[in-house]
Amino acid sequence: METTGESPQAPDNAETELMKSLTLGIVGDLGRLLQKHGLGKSPIKIMEAIVFAMFVVTETFVSVKKGVDQAKETLDLFHEDMVEYLFKEYVFKHQKAKDMEEVSARYKQLNELINQRYQEYRQNFLEDYQEKPLSFRRTFTILSDHLLQEPLPEGEEQDLLISAFSGKLIHFWSGCRSAFQPGAS
Repeated sequence: METTGESPQAPDNAETELMKSLTLGIVGDLGRLLQKHGLGKSPIKIMEAIVFAMFVVTETFVSVKKGVDQAKETLDLFHEDMVEYLFKEYVFKHQKAKDMEEVSARYKQLNELINQRYQEYRQNFLEDYQEKPLSFRRTFTILSDHLLQEPLPEGEEQDLLISAFSGKLIHFWSGCRSAFQPGAS
C-alpha cells in the first residue's frame, strides 16, 4: 500500500481509529521489549517504530480483508491520518519550516520514506515467514538497522532478542487479525 500525499476526503471511521490504536500499542510493546533486553537507554528513532507498526497493521488488515481492493479506502484514511500525525508530532514541532513549499517538501519526503520502508519490511517479512522454523531474523535486522542508532553486536544476546521479537511479531499479527475479524470490537 502506498500513501498518496493527498488529504483524506472521507470522515474517520471505526476501523481507522482501531488501526491507529493498534499501531500505537505495537510501538509501546516494542519499546517495552527493547527495554527488557537492555536497550531502554539506547536512543531509538520513534518514527521508525511507528512506521514499522503501521506496516504490521496494514499487512494484517489487507490479509483479513482478502486484498488491497477491499481495504483501500480504510487504508488510505489510516495512512493519511498517520502521516499527518507523524508530521505534526515529530517533524513540524521540532523543525520549523520557513514556508509552505518547505512544509510540502517535508510531507512528500515523509510519504516516500514510509513507502520505501514498507517495501523493505514486506520483502524481509515474507522471506522470514516462508522459513521453518519461524524466525523473523531478517525483519528484525532491517528494523533494528533503521530503529537503533548503533548496530547490535552479534551473539547470544542478539539471538535472544530476535527470538523475543519473533514471538512479539506473531503476537502483534494474531492480535491485529482478531481485532479486524467481523464482529470484533
